[in-house]
Amino acid sequence: MSSSTHPIFVLAVLGLVATVIMLITVFHVRSKGLKVLLVMIGVLTLTPAGFVLVALHPEWVDARIRSYKTFYEGIHLGMTREEVMALQTQLYPAGGPRQKPRIIMDESNSLTFFMHPEDPASSVDCEAIILNLKEGKVTSKTYSPD
Repeated sequence: MSSSTHPIFVLAVLGLVATVIMLITVFHVRSKGLKVLLVMIGVLTLTPAGFVLVALHPEWVDARIRSYKTFYEGIHLGMTREEVMALQTQLYPAGGPRQKPRIIMDESNSLTFFMHPEDPASSVDCEAIILNLKEGKVTSKTYSPD
């Protein structure tokens, strides 16, 4: 099985290289109009890199994911099921701006949360937090992105 680099990553790297070349050239050009044009082109060539950053870090632009990752980071090994549920209640209060994650699986040895999409048209709803429990305490946690 072979893998290849997605074209957006290639465009992002080429955009970064082009921006560096444009900015170096700006210091060698005397015309202010050409300097402005080169800076504008340099900023424009950064667009694919911006898309890649947003795709790799959606929490920068989506408060739902930011809240959900805060919930994940707040869960520590050794926490009890009750402490996890108390953390969820603390981060997702009734009537708050975010809807609490849905519990998909609640068994004696595991607890799985799915992020609530909040918007039925949203495609982001499969972010999962999977907790393994032993004797009622968290032994491992996994974050599964959408």
